[in-house]
Amino acid sequence: MAFMNQDRFRLYYEDTGGNGPAVLFLHGAGGNHLSWWQQVPVFAEEYRCVTVDQRGFGQSPDTPGGPGPAALAADAIALLDHLRISRVAVVAQSMGGWAAVGAAVQAPERFWAITLANTIGGLSNDAIAALRRKLAAESQARPAPPWHPALGGTFARTQPVRAFLYTQIAGLNAPLPTDFRERLLGVTTPVERYAATRVPTLFLTSDEDGVSWPELSQKVHEHVPGSRFERVEATGHSTYFERPDVFNREVSAFLKGYRP
Repeated sequence: MAFMNQDRFRLYYEDTGGNGPAVLFLHGAGGNHLSWWQQVPVFAEEYRCVTVDQRGFGQSPDTPGGPGPAALAADAIALLDHLRISRVAVVAQSMGGWAAVGAAVQAPERFWAITLANTIGGLSNDAIAALRRKLAAESQARPAPPWHPALGGTFARTQPVRAFLYTQIAGLNAPLPTDFRERLLGVTTPVERYAATRVPTLFLTSDEDGVSWPELSQKVHEHVPGSRFERVEATGHSTYFERPDVFNREVSAFLKGYRP
């Protein structure tokens, strides 16, 4: 078990080591470092893979009265410093996108590629914010599904065993503060500022994502010149978990194009 100690806060991480280029995996609010069990064995054949329990998740409880989601980006950079990783690719899902985006605008030279999977990481401008409000209103008007909101209906209906595993992994986290989502959504970055970093970016989304809608990822992609966009069919918010074959293939192909 490995921890990065910073003031009164301890961040749990796992590192495969090796001499390959480094890839940092950042989970969403429904997961922790275990979420990447279908990615690490695959990517570790070529890369040094680092997974982490982000602040407030798994074995990394936030300090009493701590900064919560506002510190996700700083935690990611601090972990790179702790591991003496000068440059890294990031594979971020959902909430992990906030850490990836925030870290990239703070220190763009540290990142050789970023995958934003089922997330826009708080990137915004007037057009993006307007689309988000529209999609959120449409979503709220529909009845909530009887399965975990981060899973797609196709997956929940056809793979109940793996859907159960997803909820069990999520259940290892402590309950989130009631204002966590509000605080996370309050952390925004102008999309133009992120585009100016010129970090190669893949926006990967999916048709059944009812949390971070595919139309929103496409809109943000259009505001990040040079970025790539992939949309996976019959898959929910957790593409990495539901369709690891497609996810691993697309992310691997993207990373190979920019591998140091």
